[in-house]
Amino acid sequence: MYCYPEFKKASKKHLQACECLINNFHTNCNSNKKSILVTIFYLSGYILETIMKFSIYSAISYKRNEDIKKLNNHGLTYKNDIEVHKLFKLKTLVEEKSITRLSNFKDNQKLFNAWNSEIRYVEKINYSEQEIKDFFYFAKNIYEIIQKYK
Repeated sequence: MYCYPEFKKASKKHLQACECLINNFHTNCNSNKKSILVTIFYLSGYILETIMKFSIYSAISYKRNEDIKKLNNHGLTYKNDIEVHKLFKLKTLVEEKSITRLSNFKDNQKLFNAWNSEIRYVEKINYSEQEIKDFFYFAKNIYEIIQKYK
């Protein structure tokens, strides 16, 4: 059984892993640059996904110790709204619940819309190092805003 505060913990774990990768990118990762960038992109999307899921449960005052899979209230179900790995759907829910608007969304929309959980199987992606780092900093900013929520 998973409770919704686990989403916040997972988001923080992904954030810390990305920070480590970015901080050591130019000193320890030269031979694996492309795969490390894919990993940063992948984990950045999961930072966003998990912190937005946390905030949705929090916004509807879901019981902290209730199994997340039992969600079926406030027009939301686990199967249709939470289990999915679609950032745009989660963004819409976060904004509908008046949790926050994703700041700098337009600057990061391309990578936001391109992210999916299948990225983990890809060897390289057609985004620059700067675009991926910007996406990470966008995810970090959203994490810092939302993690304070309730």
